[in-house]
Amino acid sequence: SISFKDKNCIFETIKKIDQIQKEALIQEECDNCEGGLMFKLFNTKPVILYLEKGKPFKAEIPGTAEEYTKYFRIQEIKGDCVVLRLLVHSCDKWICTNFTVTLKIGCICAIQCLPPICCKECRNVICPRIE
Repeated sequence: SISFKDKNCIFETIKKIDQIQKEALIQEECDNCEGGLMFKLFNTKPVILYLEKGKPFKAEIPGTAEEYTKYFRIQEIKGDCVVLRLLVHSCDKWICTNFTVTLKIGCICAIQCLPPICCKECRNVICPRIE
């Protein structure tokens, strides 16, 4: 069995994602040659967390059509655990639920990071509307 201390790269990655989200990552985007620079603000880096044997961690989503999700937002680090906000990815749209789950960091063997999104439910950052 691998101890929490031995999985330092996982813990460091989770801390970095948490820090980036709290700083509200700003990404510059240029739509075309004629348009000016547009700024899109992201506050969430969706992740898929893999457990031993390469299986993604899944959590039940109460009261939705989707029964389980494998997509999460790192919400908070509490000691050797991480609080995860459940995300739903459906029809090319992201839904940030109000549900969270706590997972022991030592159980995580791999992290897959997805492109950033703006999660309006995370009230510490206002999501701009880009027209």
